[in-house]
Amino acid sequence: MSSTPEPDKRLEIVLSEALRALSHQQSLLDNLRSRATLLTTAAALVISFPVVSSVRRAEIGVSAGVAAVALVGVLMCTLVICAPWWHWKFRSSAGQLLLAVDEGHDLDSLRRHLAKDFERWLDDNERKIGILQWWFTAGLLMLGLEVAAWAFQLAVTVH
Repeated sequence: MSSTPEPDKRLEIVLSEALRALSHQQSLLDNLRSRATLLTTAAALVISFPVVSSVRRAEIGVSAGVAAVALVGVLMCTLVICAPWWHWKFRSSAGQLLLAVDEGHDLDSLRRHLAKDFERWLDDNERKIGILQWWFTAGLLMLGLEVAAWAFQLAVTVH
């Protein structure tokens, strides 16, 4: 008869769900960063319309200036979203896990502690992702301002 108790199967479910949530969160962050780079591309395309129109008329209009400032705003928002200064926790340290094994933690204890770590990481990452989503929203507003400047420049050019 084994002296070690049978691992609790319920902890497999807990750990699996915690890991799934963390994986979903990482994919959410990757998606947000991808959308931020697309936002930059759109802003670069939009800026070309009022600027080209102004250059053809040998004058830099107010709308071209507004569009240029909005482009800088979009670039700043994207920089904040994609910058490497954010510290994310999506994986555990093999060294820490080995240390726990060496200290005699059993399978259930490892699962329990990992699930708690994952939950803590989720909460910390969630706060940061929320901040980045607001920066993305600000970038969208800047893009909207660029489009409005382009539309105004187009209206002035047509008349």
